[in-house]
Amino acid sequence: MLNLKEVRTRIASIKSTRQITSAMKMVSASKLRKAQNGILSVRPYAAHLKTMLSGLEPQIPTEEKNQFTLPREGKNILVVGIASNKGLCGTYNTLLVKRTLLHVNSLIQEGYKVKLLLIGKKIEAFFQSREFEILKTAHEVLEGISYEKTETLARELMEMYASETYDRVDVVYNRFKNAVMQELVIDQLLPVSAEIPGEEQKNASPKAEEMQQEFSYILEPSPKEMLDTLVPQYVSLYFYQILLDASASEHGARMTAMHQATDNATELLKSLTLSYNKVRQSMITREIMEIVGGAEVFSR
Repeated sequence: MLNLKEVRTRIASIKSTRQITSAMKMVSASKLRKAQNGILSVRPYAAHLKTMLSGLEPQIPTEEKNQFTLPREGKNILVVGIASNKGLCGTYNTLLVKRTLLHVNSLIQEGYKVKLLLIGKKIEAFFQSREFEILKTAHEVLEGISYEKTETLARELMEMYASETYDRVDVVYNRFKNAVMQELVIDQLLPVSAEIPGEEQKNASPKAEEMQQEFSYILEPSPKEMLDTLVPQYVSLYFYQILLDASASEHGARMTAMHQATDNATELLKSLTLSYNKVRQSMITREIMEIVGGAEVFSR
């Protein structure tokens, strides 16, 4: 049985741990609200912009279409994996790394040549020790996500696609649903598809849906010039949305993990307090018995 000193030491240690997990939970909750507000602002705009592109694209002859909307038959694919720089966020990184690995292996089995662009130190730590070709890392993008930093990286991806270094760019990340739920998805960033996914369609406004059904506006300048301007903007904006999704998912996962850790610490404290009281009661009972025994000896 533990003595009182050992129990007190464990109680003090767990109280300290609970304070840390509780503080981390509050910090993650604050960061989550900021990222969530960014997502709620960006999603409708990106969905509306995609609707405009989907309306413009059919009006342009194939030979005049924007280079970022034309699929290619090449075998070079760049896979962008977005994890986190820090841990203590439950299974967030583990599941994302596993999904990225499955996707890469699947592409390799189909005969594609795959390179990796890794965002997040946790995913780099995994792939660095394995036989996969890492093109570059961009962990700094996650530190205070801004459109400016994201646009710079998105432009690099577009330049590599335009120069035919890569024929497709896939992104593996967590799409934010709510604080306790994230959806692992693989999105094709380049080439840009003219179809509107169900998730984007839900974010589009009713006016955007009308535009999709009947896009009959008179445009100045020409549809091709507008498409050449809007497509790069859409790629940058959508990549920014992806990073906001990943950031919010990370903070949501960490907040949930720290909440569970705090609850576990509280339950453990209750158990240890009960053990402490039992040990203390046992010691008091023993001391009383010794006093009573001694009194009986002296009373004879």
